[in-house]
Amino acid sequence: MNETTDMIAMLCRRIKLARIEKNLSQLELAQKSEIGIATIKRIEQGESITLQTLISVLRGLDELDQLNNLLAYNEVIHNISIEQPKRKRRQKTIKTEKVNVLTENDFLRSKVNTMRWKH
Repeated sequence: MNETTDMIAMLCRRIKLARIEKNLSQLELAQKSEIGIATIKRIEQGESITLQTLISVLRGLDELDQLNNLLAYNEVIHNISIEQPKRKRRQKTIKTEKVNVLTENDFLRSKVNTMRWKH
């Protein structure tokens, strides 16, 4: 199993637990959610669930505010990231090369330095 499949299975278990805590039968939840009982059974077996079905089930469980809280949280995070100042881009620096010009007085680079002295 991968992480997404595990998350879906956990979500389905939570839906089943919420139904049981609210003392609803599968048929009652299906009627309140306006979906088929076969869909409720598939959800509780851990099969995949569409977003539309999730919203319907949350509405049937009177837990739609859970999704609203999640969306509100993400909206707050998004707004905070928008409000942060944008980073300034670095300006390209133009490198200038220094050209060393050999001058007559430059001892280290002059011909005098390369002379060999006889003993």
